[in-house]
Amino acid sequence: MPDATPNDQTNHPYDLNNPQVLLAWQRNHLANERTFLAWCRTGLALFGFSFVIERFDFFIRQLQNVPMFEGMAQKHLHTEAVTLSTFAAGVLVMVVAVWRFWYIRRCINTGAKAFTPTPDIIFTVAVVGLIVGLTSVFWHLILQ
Repeated sequence: MPDATPNDQTNHPYDLNNPQVLLAWQRNHLANERTFLAWCRTGLALFGFSFVIERFDFFIRQLQNVPMFEGMAQKHLHTEAVTLSTFAAGVLVMVVAVWRFWYIRRCINTGAKAFTPTPDIIFTVAVVGLIVGLTSVFWHLILQ
């Protein structure tokens, strides 16, 4: 579907010749873009956090080889799963962000009175479940 622009009045639900309507329409699009960028920042933060986890694991492995820390437990922390899961969650956040951006943009352009927040709720519950699940698995591996 082609984007509705202020110059394109064909089959458009808004009177974009009215300055107040035009400004409201633009504010809605700008709010959608800000939300999209916030989701992208969250995805990038998850990418960065996955690299921090991997580097910290490397640091702990190197620290275990120092003679001063010989008594330290020689456990394998299995951080690869946590790192990959965090990275995958970041990718998923970016994919959902793009989908959500285009969905809301289409709703704004078609003049939809309401849209469903169900995908946002499902995704939020899935990410929280992933975080809680990874945390419990990670602590279980540490305590063994």
